[in-house]
Amino acid sequence: MDSWDPDPDYFHHWVRDAAIALAAVPMAMEADPDARGFWRQAVADHIDFSLRISDPERSGPATNPVAAGTRPDHRAFLRPDAELAALSGARWLEEPRFAADGSPDLENWSRPQDDGPALRASVLMTLRKVMPEAATAAADRLIERDLAHVLAIAGRPAIGPWEEAPPKRTTFTLIAQWDALDRAATWADERGQPAEPWRAAAEKVAALVFMARDPASGAWRQSVEAPEGTLDSATVLAILHAGRATGPFALSAASTQATVAGLERTFAELYPLNRGRSAPAIGRWPGDTYFGGNPWYPTTLGFAELHYRIATLTGDPAPFARAEAWMRLVEELAPDPALPLPEQCDRTTGAATSCPALTWSAAAFLGAAAARADAVQALAR
Repeated sequence: MDSWDPDPDYFHHWVRDAAIALAAVPMAMEADPDARGFWRQAVADHIDFSLRISDPERSGPATNPVAAGTRPDHRAFLRPDAELAALSGARWLEEPRFAADGSPDLENWSRPQDDGPALRASVLMTLRKVMPEAATAAADRLIERDLAHVLAIAGRPAIGPWEEAPPKRTTFTLIAQWDALDRAATWADERGQPAEPWRAAAEKVAALVFMARDPASGAWRQSVEAPEGTLDSATVLAILHAGRATGPFALSAASTQATVAGLERTFAELYPLNRGRSAPAIGRWPGDTYFGGNPWYPTTLGFAELHYRIATLTGDPAPFARAEAWMRLVEELAPDPALPLPEQCDRTTGAATSCPALTWSAAAFLGAAAARADAVQALAR
């Protein structure tokens, strides 16, 4: 919790970030077996909390409760009364974030955001196979609620993962939706339900992603609407979270590799911190200006995890060596294991900046570490 003086106030429940953190829970349990009970309860709590904040019968407040005590020059940052009062039904599933007690966000923020429910559904469909806490009637209700929403809105313009206006059809959100819909077909088939509507919807979303293929490089552009050559690291993270070994959105697919290569070149040149490094610290997108536009730990660790997973799939030691260089960079920039990982590091000095302890960074580290362990075993065979 902070007050933008200078650290940002990130004491919220971001639906997208929470889904990414949820996916890392089995890795946290593996890393610290003594905390298994804590994490099992955390999964159950997450499901119950998510059902509560997305309850379609819930209503928003008639007025913004903090308006009366807000300075006049800060009221522009408050969410309008009419927008809060209109919260009901599926609109709760369009919210990027909630207060930590589950109440609606009272600040002006970019909406709707359509990546969270898709990511949450995909993670829970995966977790239910390995954790009894994710294989409950409550978990099934949440999956069904999220999937129905994704089916209804998939492919529409929305606010992307970095919460920048205007709404677009970003490849991050589209790939997350495709992944959820594709997994939903298997989910439906296993439950004796028709799978074809889910497959058809997944194919429509995939067709939108193909509209974002850059004609010159073969990379995936930041969005369907983005100009030629406009790349974004979030696209790589979406492919990583989908975790496919084959197909057009596979970890090692040609378009994935073209996107990664283009972003590496861009950030190697953009950040003074990267001079002379074999693996550059990775930012969000070249034009990012948030806190000065810096490398992010979730993206840098995501590139490491991607390369570890490619090494596991292919048996090629080259991507493993590349991933090791990124992990050494993270170790250099955040050398004290007793301290949490921040959101960003300064583009010139490498000093921690923005949020000093980001859950997404912790989840990204666990993902990279788990992928490294898999790659070590695969390359030893």
